[in-house]
Amino acid sequence: MSHDVLMTLPRNQRRRLLKDERCARASGRWGEWEHLTFPKGSAGPGWAAEFENAFRNRIFSVLWRTLPCGAEHFAISSLSQTRPTWPEMQRIKDELAGHDRTGVEVYPPHDEIVDQADMYHLWVLPEPLPFTLVKREGKT
Repeated sequence: MSHDVLMTLPRNQRRRLLKDERCARASGRWGEWEHLTFPKGSAGPGWAAEFENAFRNRIFSVLWRTLPCGAEHFAISSLSQTRPTWPEMQRIKDELAGHDRTGVEVYPPHDEIVDQADMYHLWVLPEPLPFTLVKREGKT
């Protein structure tokens, strides 16, 4: 449900839905992830047309596509359009791609910015980064 659709609901229903989201986010009770599939090209124009899979729970919707390089692209949104916190993004990555995978956000060159929706992007890499904040076993 996009924010535009949310605005078509009666005010009391909108307030209740947004309050339910705030409470679920605060408590960490998101519910189980539901896996959805849909025909390629039906998620929208451009790069969105490449999505064929999505996951959703009581808080977040995640469009998921796998790129030819093996990286996975998560496009994350919520009913309130509130940006996920760092721990929420970490949890989404862990629950959908695995605890042992590396996810990154990308801040592209100015002429490559795509910002047409309140959607947040996470790129899950096929291999670990060559650097980290902690010392890895056998690496300096």
